[in-house]
Amino acid sequence: MLETDVDIAALNSMGPEDILRHAAEVYGDRAAIGTSLQKTGTVMIDMAHKLGLQLRVFFIDTLLNHDETYELLEEIQERYGITIERFSPDPEEIESLNKSVGQYAHFLARPMCCQVRKAGPLQKALATLDVWISGLRADQSEHRRKEASRASWTHIQEDRAILKLNPLLDWTAEEVDRYITENEVPYNKLYDYVSPYGEKYSVIGCRMCHIPVRDEFDPRLGKFPWEQSKKECGLHDHGSGI
Repeated sequence: MLETDVDIAALNSMGPEDILRHAAEVYGDRAAIGTSLQKTGTVMIDMAHKLGLQLRVFFIDTLLNHDETYELLEEIQERYGITIERFSPDPEEIESLNKSVGQYAHFLARPMCCQVRKAGPLQKALATLDVWISGLRADQSEHRRKEASRASWTHIQEDRAILKLNPLLDWTAEEVDRYITENEVPYNKLYDYVSPYGEKYSVIGCRMCHIPVRDEFDPRLGKFPWEQSKKECGLHDHGSGI
């Protein structure tokens, strides 16, 4: 795909449904929704279904997700009559990581662990695509608020650029929840969990890297809670800076 052939400004002015429709109609099976089955991902799947779009959906399976996440994957497939493509880490790379750092690489060398379990499988997925549709939102972090856009080029493949679309970029968490309630969209049941101390999940990913936190804390505190950083796993840190 040539960057000069795409009107980025026009894409940035489109609403979510128009972006999804454009991706499906122009790029066909070279476009796909990439989701870790967070709420924004299930919202986009529901939108595409209601629009009658045959968009591919892929899931980066780190092999360390909660049981509830895998249950949701099955529920989504049955509800919408789709097959979610799963891209997983190379077992040899996991073994090499464990031999190098140990079985707790997520604590001792978290960027390396994310590279093997997330970035590597993403590369496999993007090798089949020209357009990556992401559920990223600006209100998820200061980094994303400053750097993200609705449409941009991400040079995540060495020999070519991938068009990255974030249809729900400007949606708030409240708007996402409202859509889910009004349209009865399936979501991860861990979002309903409340500990005896008032802790809730605001971000759900690998079991050991995401914890529930109380409402008075920054929602991103529960992601890699032992780190003080911009809280990015590496999937959204390429190209345009996000």
